[in-house]
Amino acid sequence: MWRKLSVFAAVLTIIGAFYSQGNAQPQTLSIRDCIQIALKNNPDLKNAERQIRLSATNVTMARANILPSIRLNFSSSRTYQASQGPYLQDVPVLDPVTGRVTGFMQQTTFRDSYYRNFFNNGVSLDQNIYDGGRWWNQIKQSNAQYKSTESSYKESRQQTIAAVTQRYYNLLKGIKLQEVYEKAVESAREQLKKTESMYEVGVVAQADVFRAKVSLGDQQINLIKQRNSVEVNRTSLNLAMGWEPKHTIRIREENFEIGNIDESLDKMWQISEGKNSELRSLKENVKSDEYGIKVSKSSFLPRLSVSTSYSRGQTDFDLLYNPTDKNYSLRGSLNLSWNLFNGFSDHAQVERASINYYIDKEHYISRKLTIKSEIEQSYLNMKAYEEIEKIN
Repeated sequence: MWRKLSVFAAVLTIIGAFYSQGNAQPQTLSIRDCIQIALKNNPDLKNAERQIRLSATNVTMARANILPSIRLNFSSSRTYQASQGPYLQDVPVLDPVTGRVTGFMQQTTFRDSYYRNFFNNGVSLDQNIYDGGRWWNQIKQSNAQYKSTESSYKESRQQTIAAVTQRYYNLLKGIKLQEVYEKAVESAREQLKKTESMYEVGVVAQADVFRAKVSLGDQQINLIKQRNSVEVNRTSLNLAMGWEPKHTIRIREENFEIGNIDESLDKMWQISEGKNSELRSLKENVKSDEYGIKVSKSSFLPRLSVSTSYSRGQTDFDLLYNPTDKNYSLRGSLNLSWNLFNGFSDHAQVERASINYYIDKEHYISRKLTIKSEIEQSYLNMKAYEEIEKIN
């Protein structure tokens, strides 16, 4: 009995859960809510943040080149030597009186198999002293790349906010237009009824009825198109927030206020040139390429480093450090190397770095002019809106 009641209660719980989900009211969001959701969920923004962490690891790796490399090693080996023989071996012949060697004779010899252990332990240190400026230019290059990535993240964040804001108000505008079309359909329907009544009493011609029907059809078509447009705008907003395209949402009616422009066009451009995240990112890319050229050219210069090592070896592990003043070796070296020729690979690296520099520099200059044009166009549009607002 209790088992049947438990199963029945579980079924009711599942049905209730499905019923509550099916009748759940869609969430009503403000523009601020949508922006916060997008900043949390937008995949492009997440990837931009991950790029910052990747750039930070590049900085750490570049700084590692100026630090010493310390390695600790330990090895243990066991060798088996199989039995040897028979083979002839020269054996000294001794004078029985004097004990001196009077000659040699060959004797058949055998050697038994044996095992031998060997233990080795040591520590070594390598320090780069000079590498043609490679390591400090790599540090500068990685720092420039990190700053570029930071600016790219800020640009992605600003683009996300702008996209959500634009799509939010596009959806709000679409909803308002849908309400207008719904009223237009209702008005056209009432006009058709009125025209049909007037036709029945002979006040208007049948052509007027046809025109009223056509007008109603046109308004209904406009309403259908606008409903589709609203759903498209809703899907677009969901995607900008990192949600499923068909996620059901409602938005609040919020007014969009346009402030007055107090700065001149030249002043606005100066502000943008110093604070625009995209321009700052591109500028840091150019700096990174400059350091990249210096890194490539360092291959033509000599390299100087020092290394030292301490090691101990013994066939008996207990005697490896006993006594400590024996059975060890110390080694120190000053290493100078100079790459004179490697098949023109270094020349190709310098050329690649130079080409990347000019590509990014041209991109920076081109984008700088484009943004300046966009600012000028936005400035003129804002001034036009101010004049239109005064007229209205």
